[in-house]
Amino acid sequence: MTDIDILELEIECKEKELSRWLDGGDLEKTQTFLTSLEKQGEIKEVINNLKTKLEEKQSHRDKIVTLIERFEGLDNRILIMRYVDELSLSEIAILTGYSYQYIRDRHARLKKIIEFNGTKV
Repeated sequence: MTDIDILELEIECKEKELSRWLDGGDLEKTQTFLTSLEKQGEIKEVINNLKTKLEEKQSHRDKIVTLIERFEGLDNRILIMRYVDELSLSEIAILTGYSYQYIRDRHARLKKIIEFNGTKV
């Protein structure tokens, strides 16, 4: 699961929790009106913060994908697996059939190229 997947899941869970605090929800019925309103406000704030964080992550991922598209072949595959699929270097080595050391060295070289061009990954 990527960070984006996790954020989407957290938002979905918080929205379900919010619906339980809204009129007619099971949590709303067990608390006072003011407590219910306070809880709704807290959850809405959390949801908004999660959505902001999600938008930032998606924007960052889109920029990375645009940058990755400049590379070809194995370099492209390594970067996609590392920064889009969020795989570890050892997982990439297994999936590509190259040694861990080779993938680590190649990734380090790619990262230097990317950072030299002013992009942070």
